Amino acid sequence: MDKKQDWKNLIDKPFPDIGPITDDIREQTTKYIHRIRGSVRIALGRFFTDEEYELYRNNQLKPLP
Repeated sequence: MDKKQDWKNLIDKPFPDIGPITDDIREQTTKYIHRIRGSVRIALGRFFTDEEYELYRNNQLKPLP
């Protein structure tokens, strides 16, 4: 195999499953804040867990009174 084919096989792999977002993930994120690149909101742990997001989503999708 040549290098181009190796590179193509590497790129064409699907992303790994990240699993559920829990409070433990939030704690790990704030613990390793120096490794997080990108959003300050994410680095500070200000994101929804899966449970919080479902509650928020269900509340937003309720019919209007």
